[in-house]
Amino acid sequence: MKLKTGLFLLFVVWYSASIGQTVKHFAGKINMENDAHLYYNNATCDSAEEFFYNPEGIHWDKKGNMWITEKNKIRLYYNKRFYNRAGFLGDGDMSQSYQNGTGIGGSGTGAGFYKPTAIVSDDNGVLYIVDSENHAIRQMDAFSLTSQQQKVTTLAGSLPITGNQGQPGTANGSGTNARFDTPKGMVRDADGNMYVTEFWNYTIRKITSTNVVTTLAGNIGVSGTKDGTATGAEFGGPYGIAQLDANWLVVSDHDNYSIRKVHMTTGEVVTICGNSSDQNHVDGSFATARFRNPKGIAVVAGKIYVCDLNIIRVIDLNAKTVSTFAGSMMATGNQDGTGTDARFTNLVGMAYDGKISLYVTDHEYNVIKKVTINDLAPTVDFSASKRTAVVDVDVITLKNQSTGQPSTSLKWTITPITYQIMSGSTSSPQLDIKFNATGFYHINLNVVNAFGVGNSYKSNYISVSTIGIQEVHNSTSFGVYPNPSNGQYTLQSLNGNFSIQAYSITDLSGKLLHTKTCSNTLEESFDLGIYQAGFYLLSVKSSTGVRHIKLQKI
Repeated sequence: MKLKTGLFLLFVVWYSASIGQTVKHFAGKINMENDAHLYYNNATCDSAEEFFYNPEGIHWDKKGNMWITEKNKIRLYYNKRFYNRAGFLGDGDMSQSYQNGTGIGGSGTGAGFYKPTAIVSDDNGVLYIVDSENHAIRQMDAFSLTSQQQKVTTLAGSLPITGNQGQPGTANGSGTNARFDTPKGMVRDADGNMYVTEFWNYTIRKITSTNVVTTLAGNIGVSGTKDGTATGAEFGGPYGIAQLDANWLVVSDHDNYSIRKVHMTTGEVVTICGNSSDQNHVDGSFATARFRNPKGIAVVAGKIYVCDLNIIRVIDLNAKTVSTFAGSMMATGNQDGTGTDARFTNLVGMAYDGKISLYVTDHEYNVIKKVTINDLAPTVDFSASKRTAVVDVDVITLKNQSTGQPSTSLKWTITPITYQIMSGSTSSPQLDIKFNATGFYHINLNVVNAFGVGNSYKSNYISVSTIGIQEVHNSTSFGVYPNPSNGQYTLQSLNGNFSIQAYSITDLSGKLLHTKTCSNTLEESFDLGIYQAGFYLLSVKSSTGVRHIKLQKI
């Protein structure tokens, strides 16, 4: 096996706080890399009981099953359990080989691998595996049942030769007539084409849906840093690969400490960020950002996520920035946590589950971690322009204040339904409403985006007072003048028909401010001068009952 050398810097010149992403242990019993060959699990078991030996590639198929490449095996995570589906059982150092066959190797008819890295699947569940040290692309039957034997064949690259290993080479061609030299990453497009990073040939290879292998970009056998088109471009050691959009791929150029993009049709190569002469951890703009050991890569909602040794970086193409997403530049380890509180040591593979999480493999501790992207699914919240002592003259504005990716739909639910919409609708981010009944109103907001559903329900969120509402109206038996007033009011029985037995004044929250028992008078005066401007409720008792009048102090 060839070795590459490079400057391994032990210091950091820039430190950037990470976004608060949630990192949790997903699978694997912790065992350090140096001792990993002592701990391997050959049995079907729960995720908490599984030992891995250098897990690398991760892939989620269309049915929601997770596939993992290990040093000599292909694992399946199905119904919350792990299964060995192909490759030799036992210690990965002792049983790496190249063998086509059905199911578990070692019996003469099973399949064998030598450091498989990436794995992808098609819509039918057929699996395609980068068998890195065998310099081949393998194909495995779709999974249906745990009792099934999945057949493994060679799709492209070398067939087994002497010593049960593949042969490296540089040839383009069809299927097994083509040759690779240490392929690493792979991605499959919607048309069935696959794109492979080739570490020691310094190229990006394309495998068509008819298994024809061509060189898309890079100069075979020439290591370099040049941007350009097709063979006019150079790579230093391409590793991870993902589809950026309908036209471009994105590649981690490991030995150039940079992130490149490659046009899927023309082979044009453009460096996004990083510097081949500066191996480091530095956050910042595209011009100043630096990478240390970029490998696994994924694209989610237009942002690029990269495994960079002991941290996960995020590249924002719109802002043209690189920042630390999870983990600490300053420390290594194996620790769950949020943002920079989490610890990784030697991150290699990365996969997006199609929902809100990334999964990464750590070679040092031989574990798989789940990293939730907290700003994808909706976190629902809303506000109201006024919440207490609302009256019929008030128009209340409800605003969606949810975080996460843009919503595909939202819906307001307001109960009871005694309100009217002044502008907007129950599916608008902003809604203006007026109430026509007293009491407490419950507000619920449901938000949906491409990554999930969020909901927020707030009980008794808005309280509506009795002033001016339909059930509480100005009486024709009594009058107040002047109204509005600066504080001095006169309450008078209209036409002397009904005498005043008592009256009280409350604010809109229901707090009693003043009360008086009268001797069946026809006129009373009172002063609200000590109170602030606003609306108040005057309740007048007479022989006909209680009447309510809305007062306004200016």
